[in-house]
Amino acid sequence: MSNTIAAISTAIGEAGIGIVRLSGKDAINIASKIFVGINTKTLNIADNRKLIYGHIIDKEEIIDEVLIAYMKEPYTYTRENMVEIYCHGGIIPVRKILELLLKSGAKLAEPGEFTKRAFLNGRLDLSQAEAVMDIIRSKTDKSYKVSLNQLEGSLSNKVRDIGDILLAMIAHVEVSIDFPDHEVDEITYEEMKRDGSLIKKEIESLLSTADRGKILRDGLNTIILGKPNVGKSSLLNAVLRENRAIVTNIPGTTRDIIEEFINIDGIPLKIVDTAGIRHTEDLVEKIGVDRAKDTVEKADLIIAVFDASIELSDEDYSII
Repeated sequence: MSNTIAAISTAIGEAGIGIVRLSGKDAINIASKIFVGINTKTLNIADNRKLIYGHIIDKEEIIDEVLIAYMKEPYTYTRENMVEIYCHGGIIPVRKILELLLKSGAKLAEPGEFTKRAFLNGRLDLSQAEAVMDIIRSKTDKSYKVSLNQLEGSLSNKVRDIGDILLAMIAHVEVSIDFPDHEVDEITYEEMKRDGSLIKKEIESLLSTADRGKILRDGLNTIILGKPNVGKSSLLNAVLRENRAIVTNIPGTTRDIIEEFINIDGIPLKIVDTAGIRHTEDLVEKIGVDRAKDTVEKADLIIAVFDASIELSDEDYSII
């Protein structure tokens, strides 16, 4: 991790503010090459945790008006020296600033590399590092709160407590074996059995929450299935409260998979509208039907739609 890395930290697009971030031992030196402050001509270590107003320049040409912050290690996200540049949030300003940083000696960060460095430098453990991405991808308040608790150490603390009990058990056993003639408190079989049972219950308790956590993180994979023209796309539009899927009286309108997320009482549902299931000679529609059948194997929840105005056909029964 000898390189100083740089990346755009905010979403690419039109916005009021964009953030470009540096991390590494040369962060302040690289940033100083392209920044001129209004009152302070260059950045220095005395500016730790201060916001400095100035301009990003390229060969004396002003690129953008910015605020810049230097944060000295180890009290940073990555536990390395960091610089954050707060610029205008358009596509051009953030990209130009990133390009200048790369020309000045920074390396383009790989996806997730800032969090990777936080993990490798001991700022986060593995479960907390995973929680960072889960927070970013949260789709409901419930999933956000679960991820935030994990980032704050709720899972890490429980795993650490289990580890402490195991280490204590191992230490007692090793002392009893290595120093049989010394007066030490030997751990009994009953105590080992009790502690082992406690650990087993704690692990089972953690594992029992895994499925719920996966649902909150990824959403329930929900498939809308049925023959053509029975109202699958109309149902999707009604649930989303928008005209997301094309609805016509012509069977086979939906030929590809349409995915959207909805929130029901804090539970995210990835709802998928599929092509109508039927035998068809149309090549494009056939591909859509095959994809619809494939999605069923991965579904957590299937909403089968039928036309209640007519009796169920053989095709309907095959769907059931």
